[in-house]
Amino acid sequence: MQKHTYRVFIFWGAMTGLAGCSSLPAALGLSSQYSMYGTTQDFLSENETRVNGAVIDKGKYYPKSAYSYAYRYCSNTPAQAREDIAQYQNLVKQVCNGNGGQMIHLDSGSWCVAEPNTHHERPYFFASISSTEQWADLCLDGPFITLKVIENNGAPDSEWYLAAMALGYQPFSSDRQLIEVPPETVILTETRKVPGTNGTWTEESEHIYTSIGERVCLYEKPDRNSLGYTYRGTVQNASKGKVRVLIKEKFKGDIRTAPYLEPLEWHQEAYITASASAWFVCSS
Repeated sequence: MQKHTYRVFIFWGAMTGLAGCSSLPAALGLSSQYSMYGTTQDFLSENETRVNGAVIDKGKYYPKSAYSYAYRYCSNTPAQAREDIAQYQNLVKQVCNGNGGQMIHLDSGSWCVAEPNTHHERPYFFASISSTEQWADLCLDGPFITLKVIENNGAPDSEWYLAAMALGYQPFSSDRQLIEVPPETVILTETRKVPGTNGTWTEESEHIYTSIGERVCLYEKPDRNSLGYTYRGTVQNASKGKVRVLIKEKFKGDIRTAPYLEPLEWHQEAYITASASAWFVCSS
């Protein structure tokens, strides 16, 4: 994600509050007045534990490369992980409220939007935070904490709106299904679908569709209580919007956010055919 020129400055005390902002030009009506990306950076810089993490799932193709940011760190203890998640959720609520928005919960996760559940609804940002006790050999004291933000960085309204849809936002319609969550929940900690897999084509989809022999991956999560699986193989052919991939490897979890590759038992070779938008490039 490109660096924002506007930030939300956070101070911590008996209560956490928003202490400053910079307004964007009126033409950028779909941008947040308060930046969730900037707030996330402030949150991560609060202590050494959070600072000693790493940016993950870096996007090579637009729109992910322009608007998406993901970060992972090891918490000190399970209790600290729960506290971090609660603290970040509170920040998400404050930033969304500060922008005059409201959180809605989709298959892809939680989005802060203006004028929710109307035909005038517009996305401000996506935010998520989750923890996992998998890969405990790398996180000896506490679980991994993973954060993700998708937010406009100052692009024109129409450009951002299309990008948000490609990255998981679903515009309001009578057919849209919202996820039921407890009233106190601010953001979903376990999503049904990875943001960016809602069927909308991107530059990456076009590249995959036209690149026979490209090494690609498909992430599948059968249910919300599992880490899911990543299948890796090479594109064999493409037709009618779909690509046929020769799969030779299967790994635990989403390899875009996993700390290392954990192979699972798989056939010597098998084929999977799916929409080009369902795959992502995993050359390295």
